[in-house]
Amino acid sequence: MATLAPCVWIPGKAEEAAAFYLAAFRRAGQPAEIRGQMRMGAEGSLIAVTVVLAGQEVMLFNPPHEVAHTHAFSLFLTGATQAEVDVLWDGLLEGGKPVQCGWLTDRYGISWQVVPGPVADLLAKADASQAARLNQAIQGMVKIDLPTLQQAFEG
Repeated sequence: MATLAPCVWIPGKAEEAAAFYLAAFRRAGQPAEIRGQMRMGAEGSLIAVTVVLAGQEVMLFNPPHEVAHTHAFSLFLTGATQAEVDVLWDGLLEGGKPVQCGWLTDRYGISWQVVPGPVADLLAKADASQAARLNQAIQGMVKIDLPTLQQAFEG
């Protein structure tokens, strides 16, 4: 059976990034582990490290040259509760930059969307006026705040 996993370029810092991501996920009580490493040559230089974060395999590629990351590709992360989202957000944001609507760029230039899982439930059952209120509330947020969205949903 085929498998699919994102491969994220983190030039010269893939090993450091792996440790950073493992720590951020573990602080949130999420499973996180190194699945494997690919090394090359007699000196054993790192080509890539594969991590598993919240059950998802992600390859961190370690090329020698820089690349420009954009929001066109992001890692979408849902937390079960607001508390879990808060810990994940704070961990991933360390040394990075908040964006808007649940997006952040971490210290390695990787874009993440960090969202409470129940937001999808609210959006799925929203009528037109509830959806408009939810959208307006989300547009005004940096980190997604579930209690505020529940209030917007209820009107």
